Amino acid sequence: MSTAADILHRVTALVAAVADRPVDEITAESRLVEDLDLDSLQVVEIAVRAEEEFGMPVDDSRLAEQGVTVAHCARVVQDANTREVRT
Repeated sequence: MSTAADILHRVTALVAAVADRPVDEITAESRLVEDLDLDSLQVVEIAVRAEEEFGMPVDDSRLAEQGVTVAHCARVVQDANTREVRT
């Protein structure tokens, strides 16, 4: 199982790829829409890439809320990971 820090690092790399920005410009506090100018399709793409990266379903509706940060995305993945381990 991945650690929270590992998940955050991997999610940050995913967000950087979708945002087409260098990974060092992305922080845990970076907001997907407000700071990185991502649109709704790019947010869904983050969820799809996270599903592929981590091998488990990720609820993209939890990423579509106002003010969602990279750290929040990592928590959503962590939650999915925890649910997957329990089942």
